[in-house]
Amino acid sequence: MKINWGTGIAITLALFLIGMISLVIISSKQELNLVTPDYYPKGVNYQQMIDKTQRTQALEEGLSISQTNDQILIKFPRLDSISKPKGTVLLFFPIDYRLDKEKKIVTDSALIQQISKDSLLRGTRCIFKIEWVQNGEEYYTEQTLIIN
Repeated sequence: MKINWGTGIAITLALFLIGMISLVIISSKQELNLVTPDYYPKGVNYQQMIDKTQRTQALEEGLSISQTNDQILIKFPRLDSISKPKGTVLLFFPIDYRLDKEKKIVTDSALIQQISKDSLLRGTRCIFKIEWVQNGEEYYTEQTLIIN
């Protein structure tokens, strides 16, 4: 059977439209996973974060993160004999923002924060975004850790 050129163009356009409509429907059902829901407001205060990071890098004793079988240990630097750090630890999982967890800094006498691994997805990369105040100065650091 022979198809004339007008019918061929109509079939081609119909197939194209069906394909485009299918792609629109599929893409509208796709979940949009932003890095953070409030991306723009966080970018406005970027210079403050740079200043906090530079202050952190200037410390003699740095912040360290280690892990045991069931806990993650964050050791804060001892700046003096009295002050304890106050602030937050954001466990940022790049694969899905719904896995992110924010913890308040609560340290023991050795300035170690303990975080249980029970609610964390093991085998994933986690970026620890730690922002704290100690001796009236604000500090910020980011460190990456693979949760075992």
